Amino acid sequence: MYKDTYFLDSKEALRVASEHNRWGVDVAYNLQACYYDGQKIESDLPNLFHLPIENLLEGLVYGRERIPEIIDFSGLDISSKVKMEILTHFDMTIEQAKQYRVQINSKYLSEIKNFKLDFSEPLRFYLMANDQTTVMQFVSKSIADTLKEKGCDVLFDLYRGTEDITCFKKIYEYKPHVTININHLNNRFLGNDVFNFVWFQDPMEHLVDSSDLYIRNRDYIFSLLPAFDMLLEKKSIPFQRQNFCIDSTKYKIDKTVKREKKIVFIGSAYHGEDLDRINVLEVIDYIMNLFQNGESFSNEKMDEIVKKFSINKTFLETRVMSYIVRDLSVLWLCSIKSDYEVEVYGWGWDSYEAVRPYYKGVLKYGEEIAKVYNSAAFAFAPHFSYALQNRVLEATACGAIPIVYDRRGVSDEPVYDEAMYYFKTFEDLRNILMNNKIEEKDFSRLLEEHSYVRFVDKILDTIQKSLQNE
Repeated sequence: MYKDTYFLDSKEALRVASEHNRWGVDVAYNLQACYYDGQKIESDLPNLFHLPIENLLEGLVYGRERIPEIIDFSGLDISSKVKMEILTHFDMTIEQAKQYRVQINSKYLSEIKNFKLDFSEPLRFYLMANDQTTVMQFVSKSIADTLKEKGCDVLFDLYRGTEDITCFKKIYEYKPHVTININHLNNRFLGNDVFNFVWFQDPMEHLVDSSDLYIRNRDYIFSLLPAFDMLLEKKSIPFQRQNFCIDSTKYKIDKTVKREKKIVFIGSAYHGEDLDRINVLEVIDYIMNLFQNGESFSNEKMDEIVKKFSINKTFLETRVMSYIVRDLSVLWLCSIKSDYEVEVYGWGWDSYEAVRPYYKGVLKYGEEIAKVYNSAAFAFAPHFSYALQNRVLEATACGAIPIVYDRRGVSDEPVYDEAMYYFKTFEDLRNILMNNKIEEKDFSRLLEEHSYVRFVDKILDTIQKSLQNE
């Protein structure tokens, strides 16, 4: 297990920081903080912090990163006596810093809670994200960029994993009129004046469990899917629908890329250990048979399955059904012999022997994904809960025709027949790929109705109407 460390040798600090060591319960979210003494090193590492030892106490008290737990003597030729003196002084300073940090953080929280904001001045928007999230950080960044394009004052606060999560220094200094969050309310520390917009895109634990959620008068909730609507309704929380949006600055037609006769899938495999339990495998076998025979899986059918197997409906819809529709469909795709070349990208597919010949690795968000979609005729994007997922919007913006799982008639999701192909069975998918005459599709309505500009306008309009009605 790694610990946040203060290094007396700057070269050793640089070496360790370069390893990007992660630790803690949420491994993906905690990055080892490396403080160091001596001359400042020119570096872009997000976890390397220059803090001369003579400024140690003040730097830690008023800092934002986690306070180091240990000191590292590597590279120093000193006696045991001197080392013990330094260690004793370091430990005392760390304890002092922790006590003062608690006091400072309490001050930040108290003042944030009592902010009196002037809404006649230009609005300040605060968005927080974590650089280890695969989707949420890019959604937040796209919203922030769209606000900036409209001339708004925006602070996009990207957490790198070294931050003290109890420290609200940046919010205190920035004094936002508006906060925007993905999947988290982050509202308990906010004053009554602050507008807070929350967009739920995943079935977070605080939505699924039986706990009450704290909702303020100026909290506005958006839900991505009907499955999340149900969770919000159970907690008596009002919400609005908001489908995914497309970042048109990253995803657009690139005429320098040759479009080839191929179909690409980009996304992770959904198989996981939670699906390997005996009682779940029984459900999977039952549903897989229905899926292969073209079952529509209406809400009534889902309730019937819940009753038959005594399975949690949220788990059934978000894990079991998502796994079957995605993973089995990709296996279907790889088994069809057509004139279209098949490429599969994303985590987990190399565990499927049938997919390995078509597996091309993992793509980075943005340019790499856009280039692949620009090179493809079709984008395969099967998902149980919704057709209008991020990948569908990204593909259409890049000119690739989406092929999506057909939920028309059993979902309240908008239908865009003019923009995509739908399949429900293996034969449906095979017929699309074996058809030599491909129907030209029109993406204009789909892209216009799912722009970040439209979503941001909705937020700005909500703020304006609320202020006018007071």
